Amino acid sequence: MTEQEVKAKLRDWIGKRARKSLSQPLADDTRVLDEGILSSLDIVEFVLFIESLRGDDIDIESIEPAVFNSVNSLHAAFFAKA
Repeated sequence: MTEQEVKAKLRDWIGKRARKSLSQPLADDTRVLDEGILSSLDIVEFVLFIESLRGDDIDIESIEPAVFNSVNSLHAAFFAKA
């Protein structure tokens, strides 16, 4: 999957589970936790989704909370190295 395809899937997942109405399309640098788009409770389900996209497990003990800041940080943390 290309970087753009992965980011589109991440944006779609976030958009479908947004805690508040999005007045415009989600940008790749939107701070999804800080802006209340996702809650910390959504992260567990989001990690499972990311694992399914990667086709590989994530070591949850090594995850830094900052990787959930935006689509860009998620891609860099979980897909750019893959």
